[in-house]
This record gives sequence, C-alpha cells and structure tokens, in this order.
Amino acid sequence: MAAKLFFVYNAESGFFNKLTDFAHKAISPKTYSCSLCALTYGRFEMFPEWAAYLKTLPCELSFIYKNEWTFGDVCNKFPVVALQQEGKVAVLLTAEELDSMRSLEELKDRLNGALQQVPKV
Repeated sequence: MAAKLFFVYNAESGFFNKLTDFAHKAISPKTYSCSLCALTYGRFEMFPEWAAYLKTLPCELSFIYKNEWTFGDVCNKFPVVALQQEGKVAVLLTAEELDSMRSLEELKDRLNGALQQVPKV
C-alpha cells in the first residue's frame, strides 16, 4: 500500500457549508477557522505555488473535510495533516501547529521536515 497524505480541513462538506466558508473567509479572514485553507487557498482557488509543491510530494494526496475523516481515534481536532502508511495513520502537523503558521513557505518547510522524519516516504 502506497503512503497517503491527508490534508483535513476544519470545514464541513456540502454546498451550503462551502458557501458559508467562502463568505466567512471573504468577509472576515482573520477569524476564519481553517488555517490550512487560509494558508493554501486564495478566495477562489489553490495558490499556484502550493499546487506546484504538492506535485513534488512522494505519496498519494487526499484533501478532505473534517466530517469525512474516518480516523477520529488518531485525531479529532482540525485542521490536520496526517500520513497513512502500512495501515497506520500518524499526525504530521497538528491543528495547533497549523494555526501558528504565518506563511505558505513555513507550511512547506514544516511539512518537509515532518516527512523527512517518517521512514519510507
């Protein structure tokens, strides 16, 4: 089984939820509750620098909402970045870590560091 990197947003799936999140992010970005989204997306789409970086990662990628996360026993605070490898899931970047980040560059650096600590990735 190939390694799979999960990016779990602190948001719910569904049209109404997406519309509400969009409005919140546009009207009051400083109080938006998903730091992962704030770091990686503009108002309408993923930042090109982030998209290019993602293509360099050595594993399968999965972008999901918190209500789609099936590993609540591993983590239930969002956003989170986690890695599934050989049937086990491990948190690479916690909500607290993501919330403290101030730039996309910092996110990329921290994720690179976390991935370097994981065997086989």
